[in-house]
Amino acid sequence: MQLGFVIDHSRCIGCHACTVACKSENEVPVGSFRTWVKYTEKGSFPQVRRSFAVLRCNQCSAAPCVTICPVNALVKRADGIVDVDGTACIGCKSCMQACPYDALYINEDSGTAQKCHFCAHRVEVGLAPACAVVCPTEAIIPGDFHDPNSRVSKLRASGDLVVRKPEAGTGPNVFYREVDPAGIDPSRTGVSGGYIWSNVQPSPQIDTQLWESVQQRAEARTTYDVPRRPLWGWKVSAYLFTKSLASGVFLASAILFRSWDTVGGLTPMAAAWAAGVALLFLFATMVLLVADLKRPERFLLMLTRPNWDSWLVKGGVILTAYGGLLLAWLVMCAYDWLPGSGLRSLLAVLTGLGAALAAMYTAWLFRQARGRPLWMWELLPGHLFAQAIVAGTAAMLIMAPWLDLGAAAQATLGTWLLAFLATHLLFTWLKERAYWPKGRETEFARALAVLSKGPYARRHLLVGLLGGVLVPAILLVAGGPGPLWTIAAVLALVGLCSEEDLFVRAGQAVPIS
Repeated sequence: MQLGFVIDHSRCIGCHACTVACKSENEVPVGSFRTWVKYTEKGSFPQVRRSFAVLRCNQCSAAPCVTICPVNALVKRADGIVDVDGTACIGCKSCMQACPYDALYINEDSGTAQKCHFCAHRVEVGLAPACAVVCPTEAIIPGDFHDPNSRVSKLRASGDLVVRKPEAGTGPNVFYREVDPAGIDPSRTGVSGGYIWSNVQPSPQIDTQLWESVQQRAEARTTYDVPRRPLWGWKVSAYLFTKSLASGVFLASAILFRSWDTVGGLTPMAAAWAAGVALLFLFATMVLLVADLKRPERFLLMLTRPNWDSWLVKGGVILTAYGGLLLAWLVMCAYDWLPGSGLRSLLAVLTGLGAALAAMYTAWLFRQARGRPLWMWELLPGHLFAQAIVAGTAAMLIMAPWLDLGAAAQATLGTWLLAFLATHLLFTWLKERAYWPKGRETEFARALAVLSKGPYARRHLLVGLLGGVLVPAILLVAGGPGPLWTIAAVLALVGLCSEEDLFVRAGQAVPIS
């Protein structure tokens, strides 16, 4: 059984009765929507045509929101409805990032995700969804697509129906008849001078559309839509940065392990201090992750009802394991345990593997966020690893006086920092089409343009590339261990922090509905 809708736009009059009925039936808060009507217009006065598009959850056959949810709060029911268990949701907002259709929202009163659930409480007693009952033109047609005799199956068999973003691979079960393509494809529309019945709320997505409208005229204008704002902000950006430091400081100190007992190398106590700093940033990473939840008191549900398909859960396991290995390494170094080189090397390798996985796992988490194609870049794991080495070597150079690192050790760190600044720059520029998410190239290109040419381009160039890569590289080449290298390390960290923040913001700056 697969319940879904056919929405016949040859009948839709854009009256918003479906939106009002949905809000009333499901107590949807003001400012949030489970179904909404988007208005687009084409042409110039007096030859203007207005079109409507009724947008909502698509009850996907392969729902990415179900896959990414770390606590199994989203489920695909036997009748095909994708529903949310509000008693389990921790408010991580990952399901909202995974949805290519902007179909979920956070109820600020409960702190949990909510969405269209096909009025499941009505379906269970034999009633149709409220939106279908109230539609004055019967434009909203619910039914079972697995029943060949149902009206929706017969309409689908006619071949006249389309879906939103089939390239996302979610298997949507909301089909449209005679809908204007601009209504269901946000890449075709730009902002108008203003919305009818409401003000345009400032947001990064509106800024992106305004910038795009200067570059080229869109096929249609959006004249009414619901407001959107970024879901992940500074806490997620800070999490990326602290995680780079937590992973990178150990990896950078590992570079010096080979000279453990030599003059100017890393002493056991210095290695212990480095591990302690890495642990501190790892703790900050976990605090930021929990703090970003709308229901932080429920974070332990990730342990008691984990969804092992979610990289949020896998990432939590990786961070915890890495923390345990780091603690063991710190104790070993501080108390000079495991004096045998073989055991010491084994622990170093295991901890290094944990550090590398901690640095890279976010790339696989972002790949599950299928609503944000910029984050689905195939080379992101390698880029995150390179960023961790930049963060770690820069931090170790700053700490060199306190760790009593000699000139030889600092020279080694400086060489690695220079090499990975170049690697970081290469990854930043290496946006070849072959590594873009398949089928999502248009959306990826739009988001990439926001970062490289659009609203974030100036900061990306001045702070991220010039201030965070080029100037530090010049200082590293021109100087030697000392104040110039310390300045280079500080600038590299500032630039890296800015770049990771911009990556999070640019990924959310392109409208997806």
